[in-house]
Amino acid sequence: MIVLPTTSQLLRDVRNELAHTVAPEVHGAVARVALEQIDIILEQCAVRSADEIAWMAEEISEMLAYADDVAAATGDEATAAALVAARSNAAGTLHLDDMAHDYTLTSEALSCALEACMADPDQSELLRRGVEILRLRRAERETVVRANWRLVGRG
Repeated sequence: MIVLPTTSQLLRDVRNELAHTVAPEVHGAVARVALEQIDIILEQCAVRSADEIAWMAEEISEMLAYADDVAAATGDEATAAALVAARSNAAGTLHLDDMAHDYTLTSEALSCALEACMADPDQSELLRRGVEILRLRRAERETVVRANWRLVGRG
C-alpha cells in the first residue's frame, strides 16, 4: 500500500518493483542495460518532481530581484523590457507548465541583466552576483538531479 502517493514516491515505488521483481528475471545483457537506464531516469524524475516547482519559484524570485537591481543601477532598456515582459506575461500559477513558462520569461530578464553588466565595467559586483545565481542555483540543482548518474553497460 502506498501511503504517500506523491509523484516522487510513486516513481520510487516503480523503481523498487523493477529492481526487486523484474530485474532478477532479466538475463540478457542488452535488456539489463536498458533496465539500468530506466532506473536512472526514474530516479532523476523522482528528484525533479519532488522539488522542481519550488526550485523554479525560488529562482524566479531571485532572478527578478537581480534584474530589478541591474535595471535600476544601469538603466538598461533591454533588462527593463524583459522585466516588464516577465511580469505582465506571467501565468502566475503553480502548474508545472505555467511555472516553466514564467521561468523562461524570467531567464530572459536574467540574461539581459548579465549582458548589461558585462557591457558596463562599473557593474563588476552586480555581474559577480549574477554569475553566482547561475552557478549556485542552477548548477547545484542540476548536480542534485544528476547525483546518481552513471554510465550503464560500461566496464
